[in-house]
Amino acid sequence: MSTATERGRATGGASGVVLLRRGVAALALSLVISWLITFGAISAAVAPELNALQYGSVTFLTTVGVVGATLVYGVLARVSSNPDRLFTIVAAVVLVLSLIPDVTVIPNQPGGNLAAGGILGAMHVTTAVVCVVVLTGVRVRTATD
Repeated sequence: MSTATERGRATGGASGVVLLRRGVAALALSLVISWLITFGAISAAVAPELNALQYGSVTFLTTVGVVGATLVYGVLARVSSNPDRLFTIVAAVVLVLSLIPDVTVIPNQPGGNLAAGGILGAMHVTTAVVCVVVLTGVRVRTATD
């Protein structure tokens, strides 16, 4: 057994197969949530002309974000003694940075407005939470625990 594998198991870091499964699960869950939010935004006619709030853009950018997060977690699992904690910090920083265009750029785009930026921000938050919980393997406590 390699040191990286031992470190990964000791700290909750994922092996390649486990990481791939978690990445696929994070992508599936993130896409479903983002599509539901998109459906709500389209149904409410929040910004019907805004390309960023269309299914194609949402699907592509959510996929890029989750694949990127999975790759980053994979690297951190190999080089860090505590990849879960470090990934959570990196994810929080990236999340904050991703919200900046939602409030500064999106309202000024053709068909954009502040509400659309807020909706896109909500998608960023949900995807970040899904990635942290699923990729790190955090067990969410229930009332029966």
